[in-house]
Amino acid sequence: MHYLVTGGTGFVGAYVVRDLARDGHQVTVYDLMPNREYLAEVVPEAERARVRIVPGDVTDLPLLLRTLRENPPERVVHLAATLSASSEENPLRALKINCEGTINVFEAALTFNVQKVVWASSIAVFGPPNRRPPGEIANDAFHQPSDLYGACKAMNEQLGRHYRRRRGLDCVGLRFSVVYGYGKAHTVPRGTGADFLIELIDKPALGQPGVVPHGDKLLDWLYVEDAARAVVLASQTLRNPSVGLNVCGERHTVREAAAYVKRLLPAAQLDVQPGGRGGPMRYEMATTEAEIHYSPQVSLEEGLRRTINALRAKHGLPPV
Repeated sequence: MHYLVTGGTGFVGAYVVRDLARDGHQVTVYDLMPNREYLAEVVPEAERARVRIVPGDVTDLPLLLRTLRENPPERVVHLAATLSASSEENPLRALKINCEGTINVFEAALTFNVQKVVWASSIAVFGPPNRRPPGEIANDAFHQPSDLYGACKAMNEQLGRHYRRRRGLDCVGLRFSVVYGYGKAHTVPRGTGADFLIELIDKPALGQPGVVPHGDKLLDWLYVEDAARAVVLASQTLRNPSVGLNVCGERHTVREAAAYVKRLLPAAQLDVQPGGRGGPMRYEMATTEAEIHYSPQVSLEEGLRRTINALRAKHGLPPV
C-alpha cells in the first residue's frame, strides 16, 4: 500500500514513516523543511528504499495535488502543523497552516479517492483539565480550547465532521496527550512547550543537571512509538464512528517520572520543583480502544529508558 505522510520528518512523523516502511508500505513524505538526518536516525537503512521525500507546503494546494497525482496514495497521514507557542505568536500563520492546510489535505484526498485520512488533533481542544468536573474527560466531551492551537484543532474536528457528512471522506483526528521520546528536542524551536522534557530527560541522559518545574502535576505520558502505532492502527481502520479519538499513555506526576529517571541514572542531578498548574490530565480511552484497537504498550519507565539510551548512543555514551 502507498501512504502519503505530511510532516513525515517531524517528531512523531518519522516514527510513523518507520513503522509503515517496516510493514512493507511505500511512503511519500511531504514536508516543508525535511529533516533528513532525523529521519535517517529513526528509519533503519534497510527500510529507506520504500521512502521518498518531497519538499512541500500543505498551504500550497497545487503542489500538494501534483504530489498526489505523481504518487497516488491509498492512505494519507496529515501531521504537518504549527505548534502551540508558534500559533500564539502568529495567528494568521496558525490559521493558514493548521486549518487551511488541513482543508487542502482533505480536498486532495477526495480528488484522488484516498481511502482514509488520519490527522493530528490534540487534547488541547478540551482546554485545561481544571475547567472540567472531576474524573475522566470523555472522548466526545465538548471543546473548550484556551489557546489558538487548541482552537485550530477544534476547528479541524468540525471540518472533519463536515467532510465526513457532506463529502463522504473517511477521516479521523487523533488527540495526542504529552508525547515524549527521542527527537522531542526538535520540536522545541517550533514552539511545542516541551522545555521541561529537555530538563527531565535529555540533560540527565548526557550527565547535565536539570531543573524540572511543576513536579506535582499529573500528566498523561504518551511514548512516541505508541503515538505512531495509534496512527498506523487508525489508518487501517475504515469508517470508525468518531471524528476524533483520545490517544493516551500512562498517568504519572512529573515527580514520579523524575524518580524513574533517577532509577535509570542514579547520579542524575535533578531539581524537581513543587507545584503544578492546569489540573490533572485524565482522558477516556475506552472509545479509542473499541474503535481502532489501540492501547499503550510501552510503560513510562521503559519509554524513558529507550529515550535516554537513544540520546546516549547519539553522543557515544553507553546504555543504561
